[in-house]
Amino acid sequence: ATATNRAGSEPCWSYTERMAQSTIASKIDDLERVYRMPDGDEIKAYLAAHPGVVDFLLEARPHIELQFGPKVVVELRFPRSYMGDREGDLLAQIQFHGDADEEHERFDRLWDEWLGEASGRPESFPLYIGIDFVEEPVE
Repeated sequence: ATATNRAGSEPCWSYTERMAQSTIASKIDDLERVYRMPDGDEIKAYLAAHPGVVDFLLEARPHIELQFGPKVVVELRFPRSYMGDREGDLLAQIQFHGDADEEHERFDRLWDEWLGEASGRPESFPLYIGIDFVEEPVE
């Protein structure tokens, strides 16, 4: 339980709680630099509620870049059925325009070299990483 100030209206966060909130906010800022977030505020609120997913996404980025290149665009978004449920799923969609067979091979390598094992860790849930085939090149 969080204590409140003398007026009883605002929470009084412990130093540890304030540092944890500051750290997660900083990590979310880092994610915003390397992932596209079309629904930025909603996604940031979701990520703040799932600090393990934040760490997982930070860990995932170099593995994704290794297979798809350093300029790969990965978009964080909610499934079409998302109704504001902060316990629902989050998608990390690797944007791709080109040869589908080549991209499936890249994704298979990502799976074999990191994602297959990593996706079994508790902090990976409720995140799903996949490929999103787009008609126009993404920058």
